[in-house]
Amino acid sequence: MKKLKKFLSCIDGQAAAVAAVMLVIGVLFIAFPEGSLKIVCYITGSVTLLWGAARFILCFKRGADRKIYDIVLSVVIIAAGILLLLAPDFIAGIVTVLFGAILIVDSLLKIQDSYDLYKFKSKGWWLGAVIGGACAVLGIIIVFNPFATTRILMIFAGISLIFDAACSFAAVIYLGCKEYREEERGDAERGDGGNVTDI
Repeated sequence: MKKLKKFLSCIDGQAAAVAAVMLVIGVLFIAFPEGSLKIVCYITGSVTLLWGAARFILCFKRGADRKIYDIVLSVVIIAAGILLLLAPDFIAGIVTVLFGAILIVDSLLKIQDSYDLYKFKSKGWWLGAVIGGACAVLGIIIVFNPFATTRILMIFAGISLIFDAACSFAAVIYLGCKEYREEERGDAERGDGGNVTDI
């Protein structure tokens, strides 16, 4: 139990929460691909506004090199949430474009994270860059909408958001495991009784 608590303390709660929100929105897009866009706007707007507000508050815990990106994304998310709640009839027609844009910004953050890992010579840095690039492509496709119907666009956007969420969850767990192992090594070297344990 003690090790589990220590591992959970190594998890980036903000990133995990963002991934959870993207997952929920993606599921909503797939569950209501047409005919219920106004309902989707209200639900998504509420979730998005809370998400953006939480990100904005928590982003000041980031380092200076990352803070500006978090602030920009948080403001975009808050604006999207307000628009979804105040103008659902208007936004229903461009809701996927909004989330396509958010997906693009989020992909840039993933690429930034992979660059940070590259600077620290982490072995898995390139995977984050590939995932970020893939999410950027998905976001661009959503924004330019090459699909014949709104239904197909909504389903594609939902799948894209779920893919982004799954990748974010994987990254959070990977980084959490890495930080946990480093802390265990540090405890062992200091003679604190910790054992280097792989999860």
